Amino acid sequence: MSQEEKDLDVNKAFENLLFAEEIAQKSGYEKGYVTGREQLLKGYHLGYHRASIIAAQLGYYSGVLEHYLQTNDAKCEKAMAIAGRLLEDIRRTLPDHQDDNLDILKAVEDIKFKYAKFCSLAKISSKLVDCHLVDFITEGLWDKCLPERLRSELESIIDTSDDIWTGNDTDSELSNFIQLTRSLSLESCPAVTWVDDLTKLLPQSSEGGSIENKLDVRPKSELMNTKKSHEIEVLGKVIAEMALITRSLVIDAGAGKAYLSTYLSEHFNIPVLAIDSSQVCHKGAISRQEKIQKRKRPLTNKVRYIVQELDDMTNYNKMVNTHYPDWIVNKNLILTGLHTCGMLVHSVIKAFLRAKDINLLLVVPCCYHLADETLSGRWNFTKNARMLAQQSIERSKHNKHLSPSLFYRAVLQVILHSMGQYRRCRRYYNAKVGRGGSLNNFADYAKCALSKIGVDKKQIPPAYVLQQIYQNHMHFEPKLRFFQMLRIHMSSVVEAAIMLDRVIFLQNNIQCSKVATTLLQSPDSSQVHFIVTSSSPLIKGETLPLG
Repeated sequence: MSQEEKDLDVNKAFENLLFAEEIAQKSGYEKGYVTGREQLLKGYHLGYHRASIIAAQLGYYSGVLEHYLQTNDAKCEKAMAIAGRLLEDIRRTLPDHQDDNLDILKAVEDIKFKYAKFCSLAKISSKLVDCHLVDFITEGLWDKCLPERLRSELESIIDTSDDIWTGNDTDSELSNFIQLTRSLSLESCPAVTWVDDLTKLLPQSSEGGSIENKLDVRPKSELMNTKKSHEIEVLGKVIAEMALITRSLVIDAGAGKAYLSTYLSEHFNIPVLAIDSSQVCHKGAISRQEKIQKRKRPLTNKVRYIVQELDDMTNYNKMVNTHYPDWIVNKNLILTGLHTCGMLVHSVIKAFLRAKDINLLLVVPCCYHLADETLSGRWNFTKNARMLAQQSIERSKHNKHLSPSLFYRAVLQVILHSMGQYRRCRRYYNAKVGRGGSLNNFADYAKCALSKIGVDKKQIPPAYVLQQIYQNHMHFEPKLRFFQMLRIHMSSVVEAAIMLDRVIFLQNNIQCSKVATTLLQSPDSSQVHFIVTSSSPLIKGETLPLG
């Protein structure tokens, strides 16, 4: 059998295995295999750089296979045999000896390997990730979404006052679940770096000493809350160092009120182009700048404010030439965004890959629910899953108790079903009926919510009936609380898949010489942000080593 036929057999066996166990959707993986096959063929012609992609692809396959063999309860003997043989074939395919570029290959392979396991776990637990808490009672989500052994264990400890979410009990289904989600979070990914390491993306500068002196100052950020001030100061220092070393102009995409822009300009004398699509934010940014100027002696303002929609085809060079006519554009632009919402992060990444003069990309994605697709197109999450990715495990532990509106809303769904309002209810599926309404008791909450979604007042049951319905379903409350905490632990897995999809997209483009995912943590440790960073080669079209 030729090598080409062998490769096809391996891919076909793997494809059949995945489809048989429903680990992935057919359309997405068919596209993935075509891409993978092309990568394998191109690897022979594109040299050692593309060879790293081959190794990564093998790691990608390996991850899903290992996850299947280790965790799937409903194992098919034939599928297990195929998986075992295929895993051995993959291991034999990997070379026994590698040269000094071992770290390069491992970095890429680790990313692909982890990403595959994220997607596998999320698919296996898709019911838990994709569901909506409003259906917890009416759809029987406790029984439908949780494995029997985990469900039984939780039911036996549901009344305990001990902290069961530490994950320290080695002989526990819950602890195994917690440990697995932790291992698949970005914090545990070896490819993730710390914010202090970001400048390693840059070449060494002869100005190091003088730049360090400029960055020693920790100026206070004005007219913003503590959380935002911390983010601006930490991220601003990194961007300032990059801009000063490379003598670059900074483009702040989705600038909002230009907190980051004014910080860089005022404290480091860096020219910044602040772009936002909102006139309201534009006016707010100018107003804020005027207030700061009134408090201090007049300073040279190097920020230029623009109102413009941004997309994949945005010509940042043209904007710089228009608003900074004296700036000689020559691979000396940095594209950044703090809290780059939804699809804007995709547009910024694609525009970076198209622009020859943007030498650095540094974005902090947020609002995952507003991005309705992944960059690679291989894996798409439902809106509920993307909303879940925004949840914080640490913040949930800190708050300890879920909002009563979560359980109130689940009981309200029961009432809507009983009133024959199910179809009407679906129109308001994501309505935040708990916001602004009374949470003193369920009857008041229900009356307010039913009125808000348009139920005729004559159909709304009296308060004593509403309260009785609530009492009849109170036994579901501790289960819903446990159920939501399980989902929140899955949030870090979904976030990791979303973020690493973007990293892989950049890594697979030869326009990028280095790509990193960096952890930026808030001072209260309740919220973690991840920065996607990429640098362009010194000469467009040529790639630099990752070492």
